[in-house]
Amino acid sequence: MRYVFVADDFTGASDTLATLSRAGLRARLYLAPPTLAEVRDLDAFGIATAARSMERDALTATMRHIVEALKPHAPEVIHLKVCSTFDSSVEVGNIATAMHVLTEGLAPATTVILGGQPSLGRYCLFGNLFAKGGDGNLHRIDRHPVMRDHPVTPMREADLRRHFEALGLPNLALFDLLALRCGETLPSNPMLCDVLDESDQRLLKGRLACSPFPQLWVGPSSVAETCFPEASAPQLPDTLPGPLLVFVGSRSPMTAAQAAAATGFAKVVIPAGSLAHQPDESYRQLRELLASGKHVLAVLDDDLSHGLSPAAMAQRSADLLAHLMAEHAAGTVLVAGGDTSSLAIHALAPRSIDYTGQLSPGVAICCAHFADGKRLPIILKGGQMGEIDLFDKVRAMVQREPL
Repeated sequence: MRYVFVADDFTGASDTLATLSRAGLRARLYLAPPTLAEVRDLDAFGIATAARSMERDALTATMRHIVEALKPHAPEVIHLKVCSTFDSSVEVGNIATAMHVLTEGLAPATTVILGGQPSLGRYCLFGNLFAKGGDGNLHRIDRHPVMRDHPVTPMREADLRRHFEALGLPNLALFDLLALRCGETLPSNPMLCDVLDESDQRLLKGRLACSPFPQLWVGPSSVAETCFPEASAPQLPDTLPGPLLVFVGSRSPMTAAQAAAATGFAKVVIPAGSLAHQPDESYRQLRELLASGKHVLAVLDDDLSHGLSPAAMAQRSADLLAHLMAEHAAGTVLVAGGDTSSLAIHALAPRSIDYTGQLSPGVAICCAHFADGKRLPIILKGGQMGEIDLFDKVRAMVQREPL
């Protein structure tokens, strides 16, 4: 198996799956490491985790389990897929911790951190990360209107070398844009690589093709774009089964604007306190609306007085969604919020997931496959992703009739 990606959340995992599939690779996503027989006919596969929201001990244990399972596959390229904003902290979702475990177990000969994804408006210049905001402007990541105040992993440092040093990975070498474009010698491992546009990705692919394998690449889906740049035109399925359930657990201003602009939904505001202490009430309300054939847009309110941590609230939301999906209450499910979607899919536990179409950059339509033969179209959207009319675009594709 040439290419294996280990994703720190499910929205990112589905985006990398989409990137590889559009490049013509036979790729599939799993929640648990597959056997050699399961991936015999694939070019690439991924393992989706909830590492982005895990504390250090849980993250270490998860990565060690994955390392042992990957050894028989002997991947040439291991892609640790992380968010394009690189938000991470010492205690939660520590990217450096995941790198240490993968390095210790799989012994990569080359280690690269790719510091941007131009296709999503993420750029790394002289080691500093910039990201486009919902306002359309480009921001240094520590001044980004959303990421500087992220409720779990706020980004307070734009220099990724300093960021990784704080996470526990000191002495990160920088292969900056001038060195890349002037053909200078690659620095020692591990290295952070600037990227400003697609031409830089092509240059970097050529430079690293001669570096020793196996290689550990750390970064967003731009890693897959760099390794396999020939993407086909995105396609969409003709229709999706109904009814549609959209669950908004993200507090991103972009997601809030998408929810406000949505039409044709029964809109439900779920009190965070109710979900924390009386989750059955929210379940019954959503179940009744979906049973009547209505498309439902459920938005978790902003109340923070419920007494639960952000991770615990994401788990409550995930449990609610998994309960609804397990009963096939909805024909198609869209979840906005990385932590919530990752936990919900892990609670539902499909055996594998395939890519079926592209809604917009960073937002893929996938299909979950279960052991009993059932299938469920799922769309997982990070807080910053998608156009303002995204929810209406999905609704227009969905059949009215319940399954």
